[in-house]
Amino acid sequence: MVVLDSSNAHFSYMDVVSHWCPRSQRFTGGDALLTYLDEGWKIEPEAFYEEFGQTGGRRVIVYYFELSRGEETVRMPVITNPFVERLIHALDLKVYPAARVNRDRRIARLPLARHA
Repeated sequence: MVVLDSSNAHFSYMDVVSHWCPRSQRFTGGDALLTYLDEGWKIEPEAFYEEFGQTGGRRVIVYYFELSRGEETVRMPVITNPFVERLIHALDLKVYPAARVNRDRRIARLPLARHA
């Protein structure tokens, strides 16, 4: 687990409390991630990302962070912005493409074929 005291992180980000609900919002912003961290959630040292192509050649990157507090765990999809990029760098999180992770997990679950 990575522990962050956001009051000592030296990030230039608004002091805003942001609510996020995984049942009603597919994605959130860095402000909701920071709110969770301020409320005592701990972030896992690995994150995953997915890249979505948009019109005009633009792309959007969504990071998936796993957070835990006590027995609770949540996976938070966060749309990237400069704050999120700085946070990833400052916490030295390992970031992997989500497609590769899903592929590796799928392969790991396949039964082993035994050849005589």
